[in-house]
Amino acid sequence: MDKNITDFISKTFLSYYPVSEYSLSLLHSIATIKKLKKNETLLSFGQISKESHILYKGIVVSNFLSDEGNTYHKNIFLEGNFLGSTVSALKSEPSNFSLEIIENATIISFDYLKYRTLIEENEDLKNFYVAYLEKNWIIIKEQREIDIVMKDAKTRYLNFINLHPEIEKRVPLHYIASHLGITPTQLSRIRKNT
Repeated sequence: MDKNITDFISKTFLSYYPVSEYSLSLLHSIATIKKLKKNETLLSFGQISKESHILYKGIVVSNFLSDEGNTYHKNIFLEGNFLGSTVSALKSEPSNFSLEIIENATIISFDYLKYRTLIEENEDLKNFYVAYLEKNWIIIKEQREIDIVMKDAKTRYLNFINLHPEIEKRVPLHYIASHLGITPTQLSRIRKNT
């Protein structure tokens, strides 16, 4: 596997927890590379997820389908983000969302069962997993929920743009609006007055 890829995997895992060289080599050994083009789907609605992924290059969005058949763009994934349907993989159930490629992407994939086995058998990977869950599914998720209730749309937009300065050049505005919990019209108004 390309050294740039293995270095990227190591850097991504180490950003959460000091994983050993041995455990990193185990992760490298089960990693595969996927190259997907814009408008392709990494995970379809109703598909059972069998992999976990790290986004190496490109942009992916998660789309949720309402009971009425409306599509909502919930999350925007950028380089270095983990992505996949953990619930689907854990429970072997159909995914409630899809993962759509909106910018040509290179994705590092791990067979979910092999990945889980490595986590269960290696204490440092177990600690990485706890640190990852705490950061992404407790701290960041809670902050985002608080922001939607406590901060006005303009503040949410400005905070998002400050975190990701080039994102408007890469992601269609309706995805950004949906991610921020506002309508495209509201976003257009905010951008006009900023």
